[in-house]
Amino acid sequence: MDGIVPFLVLLAVATILSGPIALIVAIVAMKRVDRMRRELDEATTRTAVRIPEPPTPPAAEHLRDHSEQTEEPVRSVPARAYPSDARTEQITPCGVTMNAVEAASLEQRIGTRWLLVAGVITVVFAVGFFLKYAYENQWIGPWGRVAIAGIGGLAALAVGEVTRRRGYDFVAKGVTAMGFAILYATVFAAHRWYGLIGPVPAYVLAIGVTIAAMSYAVALDEVAIALLSLAGGYLTPIMLSTGENLPNPLFAYVLILSAGAMLCAYWRKWSPVNILAFVGTYLLYTAWFEKFYRPVMDIPWPPPQLGVATFWLAVFFLVFLTLPVLHTLLRQVRSQVQDTLLVLANAAVVFYYLWTMLTDGRRDWLALSSIVMGAAYLGLMVLVTLRCRADGDLRNALLIAGVAFISLAVPLYFEANGVPVMWAVEAVGLAAIGLRYRNTLVQAAAGAVLALAIGKLIAELPLHTAPFRPILNGAFGAWCFVAAAVIVCHALYRFNSRIDPALRQNVAQTGYTVGLLLLMAAVGIELWSHEDVNRPAGGNEFFLRQMPLVFAAFLLLFAARPLCPQGRACRTVAAALAFISSLSLAIQYKSLRDEASVLFLNSGFARSLVLIAAVFAAAWLVRRAERESKEPAELPLPVAMAGILALWLVMTEEIWFHYQFHQATPHWRVLAQMCISVLWAAYATTLMVAGFWKRIRPLRYVSLAIFLLLLGKIFLVDTRTVETIYRIAGFLVTGLALVGISYLYQHLKRRGFFEAIP
Repeated sequence: MDGIVPFLVLLAVATILSGPIALIVAIVAMKRVDRMRRELDEATTRTAVRIPEPPTPPAAEHLRDHSEQTEEPVRSVPARAYPSDARTEQITPCGVTMNAVEAASLEQRIGTRWLLVAGVITVVFAVGFFLKYAYENQWIGPWGRVAIAGIGGLAALAVGEVTRRRGYDFVAKGVTAMGFAILYATVFAAHRWYGLIGPVPAYVLAIGVTIAAMSYAVALDEVAIALLSLAGGYLTPIMLSTGENLPNPLFAYVLILSAGAMLCAYWRKWSPVNILAFVGTYLLYTAWFEKFYRPVMDIPWPPPQLGVATFWLAVFFLVFLTLPVLHTLLRQVRSQVQDTLLVLANAAVVFYYLWTMLTDGRRDWLALSSIVMGAAYLGLMVLVTLRCRADGDLRNALLIAGVAFISLAVPLYFEANGVPVMWAVEAVGLAAIGLRYRNTLVQAAAGAVLALAIGKLIAELPLHTAPFRPILNGAFGAWCFVAAAVIVCHALYRFNSRIDPALRQNVAQTGYTVGLLLLMAAVGIELWSHEDVNRPAGGNEFFLRQMPLVFAAFLLLFAARPLCPQGRACRTVAAALAFISSLSLAIQYKSLRDEASVLFLNSGFARSLVLIAAVFAAAWLVRRAERESKEPAELPLPVAMAGILALWLVMTEEIWFHYQFHQATPHWRVLAQMCISVLWAAYATTLMVAGFWKRIRPLRYVSLAIFLLLLGKIFLVDTRTVETIYRIAGFLVTGLALVGISYLYQHLKRRGFFEAIP
């Protein structure tokens, strides 16, 4: 065995040196092949045959003659035998097409590239197996093994530099990469396998190798070397790990690697380097977090090393907040898509760890962290705007991230009622900023935050679950505040003359409508909650008594100009609200009046008159608004008809319920039917007179319809249920009214009234 040791040593040295020697031989051979290829190209150029043109049609002969007088003579282009031009099929002197040259270029790629990659990998494995074999057999001392590997790595770097200077760039890259890989393996073996150096010298040597490789890559613009050095740098803590909990040295080392990546980002726009640095940094942080921090999270708060975990997370957040955009800020060039995605991925990873560490103990700290992150993204957006205004994609991504984190901080810090309030404040601020700087994305963000606030209000329903103070409570105040914020946003658009008029009108109408509907819903829910929660046994139907006044007030707010903005949206909502309120009034009128009340002189009928008067006023306001906008008057008449029918039904119900509640005589139904018939006759007559006076034909049609119903009532109902004296009165009043209406028609016809109406 002793006699074979020198032989094995020589074999090991020969194995290590065989790689560089083989590369030198390959370089010499490739040089000769390249010279032969150039000679073949020159011969091909000298004998290239020009492809004849297709025959020209006779009709275009004169055009060709004219073009030949003005154009330069056609020169033959030398044929190239490079791989990029291998698809162009040209004829060679031997009659062989360029497909043969393409096959030759494939052979060259295999011989120059793939064989090089295979050779580098083989040599690295050979060095590793040599060190392993020497370690297992103990026939070379530890220092000797490490020295041989180190000398081999330095020799590979030297050979790579020599080949690079001689023009063999691809070969030089592979050999240089092999050299740095061997040096990383040497440091690992010296510390982990042999224990020749401690962890601090090992980290220092690894950092030195990384710095050298990064400097070499940046100086020569070699992204492959940069990726290799960073990969080796991030693998070093794993290979040199002793299993101890040493976060500060570990993350300080990672910070140095990140600084190297930032250097690359400044000098060279290498997105793959940024991505590798991001993945390597957070993988190492995740490994430490899962092994040393998560197991102690269940103990009473705060857990150990919370400050260390949050500090280094903040450091890495700042590094990868600026690393992807450093080249953009310093060189004023647009960023790439992967850079923007890296900025957003950094936000997601950091907030995940902050949520994991702080959500159970200090949500206020988590909210503060979210605000700080949002402010950081907005501040970076300002810098990008100042340095590279053309980079709109990055600026928009930073804006979205900043607004999202500030909006997220609101529910983390405030209670349920405070969340929509703060979101409403934020939305107003974003709307003002977006209008000031004419930024559509900021305005869209304002709308999104307002939608979040409204959604939060709806999600927190019911408004009250326990007895409360009406009006003066936080839940109702939150609804009113959000509604006011929406109306403020409507005003910001409505009175801004710098934006497009159509956009301004649409947004103003939408904001005003949504704000008023929110406020009306808040008032209605508060009234219903007061009756349902505070007075569950009251039985006074408080909610239904107050809603006519609420409908009346908001109906006028939707129809009144110039309080509401121009446009058809508000008028349409006013018309819909008039129909809904009139229908609900007719259905729920019985709940509005007390049993012991005077006919037509009670609070229920007075509230009904207020709502009906508001409907008529809304019809007049809508008519005036349509005249101002010079639009066809389509809505006023239906709105007025809703009020007319509601008044007719309410008065009819008032008479019936009055006699029903009192029942002063056994014949109260007879008396009620007679009064209703008299009322219908008088009401129809009034509508007919008004229809002739204002020349409104639909009003006269309504009058005739009521008379038709009245005739059916007195002949089908009153003749069977009403006593003779009341029947006489009903028939007499109806007959006289019909005769009078007939006389009025005849009189106006003789005077040409109907012919004069368009």
